[in-house]
Amino acid sequence: MRKAAIFFVVLFLLGGVIPVLNAQQNTVPSNLRKEIVKVNYIEARSAYSILMPYMSRNGKLQLVRESNMLIIEDIPEITEKILSILKEIDVKPLDLQFTVDLILGSMSRDPNADPLYETSSRDLKSDPLIKELSKLLMYESFRRLDSTLINVQDNSRSTQMLGGEGMSFRLDLQPRYIKEEKGDSIRVELNLSSRQYKKDGSPLSLTLIDTTLSLQSGDRSVVGVSKLNGGDKALILILSGVVKK
Repeated sequence: MRKAAIFFVVLFLLGGVIPVLNAQQNTVPSNLRKEIVKVNYIEARSAYSILMPYMSRNGKLQLVRESNMLIIEDIPEITEKILSILKEIDVKPLDLQFTVDLILGSMSRDPNADPLYETSSRDLKSDPLIKELSKLLMYESFRRLDSTLINVQDNSRSTQMLGGEGMSFRLDLQPRYIKEEKGDSIRVELNLSSRQYKKDGSPLSLTLIDTTLSLQSGDRSVVGVSKLNGGDKALILILSGVVKK
């Protein structure tokens, strides 16, 4: 009987101790630091995915999509670390500038060429890239249809209309700056298309050049050559790019 009484006393005491222990384990630290941060240059949901693994068990990270904000609440050391990481990833994208030259090459010289065309032809023939192409493609004359500057941020898409002399083309360009040990480069996804019309009058987009190339800042390169009119003429696309400081 006495042993039974002792057993119930011990059980009663343990019943009081266990809830206390559980309460202590579930207690949220009272010294949490809360910060509400506006994410400026990247999507807050992307930052949320990167930062979430660094939060402590009792920390909270909330995403406010409408205002592109994050609400951070954790112990001061963790909150400070989260803010530091966010500062590194939320940076303004680089500004890039591209020069695009659209050249029309022809296997025969235009008998109706005006003096401006002749001057333009001579200038182009002194261009090192055109010199090389004239050897490879055997074109007799070259005419600059368009030359334009395109300013675009890193990892953004730009659409530009190019052309001249009754010809119209659409250029879609998306660059990505890549920092490497051997030297920084710009990877460019590029598509050049023309709009034509079917017999019924409906528009038809025809892809002329679709490629991805890598440029060093300041380099100038022939992106591609697209033959026209059965091969007697061709469009030549030349691109150079620089990182704007």
